[in-house]
Amino acid sequence: MKLQERTENNVAIIELEGEADLATVPGFQQRVRAKIEENVPALVLDFSSVTFVNTPVWAVVVEYYQHTHKTGNKLALAGLKDRVEASFNIVRLGEFIEHFPTATEAIKKLDSSSET
Repeated sequence: MKLQERTENNVAIIELEGEADLATVPGFQQRVRAKIEENVPALVLDFSSVTFVNTPVWAVVVEYYQHTHKTGNKLALAGLKDRVEASFNIVRLGEFIEHFPTATEAIKKLDSSSET
């Protein structure tokens, strides 16, 4: 899995590409924990170029969600489709983590919610 980072409208974005499997968890976890240490006010995890996600990757997402719950920071996922969306629904993360069809929509939502 490849990871790229950028910032748009005061929102940090981590774009993931490829298969998010057990071998890629440490690198993904390191990037996400860096965002915790930086205390970014809003983070979008863009899965639009991801073809597969396993449970340990979702555990990293939950770890970040728990951080936001304590700090008031924001998290959203974007671009879930096909097998990735099915996996997300199986682990029921949609019950508490916001997700959007595109990163643009997620960024717009998080940027506007950080102003209120």
